[in-house]
Amino acid sequence: MSLLIIYINIQDSSLDTDYLTGVYNRRQLDKYLNIRIKNSNELKTFSAMLIDLDGFKKINDTFGHDTGDEAIKEAAQIIRNSLRRDDFVARYGGDEFFVILDSSDEHILETAVERMKSNVDKFNCNSDKEYKLSFAIGSAVYDYERRMKSDDFFRYIDTLMYNNKKINYYEIY
Repeated sequence: MSLLIIYINIQDSSLDTDYLTGVYNRRQLDKYLNIRIKNSNELKTFSAMLIDLDGFKKINDTFGHDTGDEAIKEAAQIIRNSLRRDDFVARYGGDEFFVILDSSDEHILETAVERMKSNVDKFNCNSDKEYKLSFAIGSAVYDYERRMKSDDFFRYIDTLMYNNKKINYYEIY
């Protein structure tokens, strides 16, 4: 009976976790984001980030998919190490991650973004990997007054992330 309970717990956990990185998956992200939006009010909202691993296709094409998987794992670790233990991190897809912070303070969000960028820089300086990591990050505090649905909020942050990606592209190349 004990083994059955352990097996069920492992199966349940694997339904919500990205197998490669160990962070939550898109399925769990969708559920959690909808809950956070539903529970928001004038006094209590949250903030979020969409993080894209810049140049991921080049890493895969140049060094192979095993190295690409390694880069994705390293990116997830940097993201987790840049946040508080209770912040929610999910792999949105391929080379994108979505973070939900339990704070509606713009300053706390900006500090988390800067800490993440600093940790990427530290990784690149201290790593002997054959690749460098770079993130494009879109971030925003959820505005309860706008009553955005999860898809609308995601599109909004996605737009911010792509604007950041364009700026980074010109800085890198």
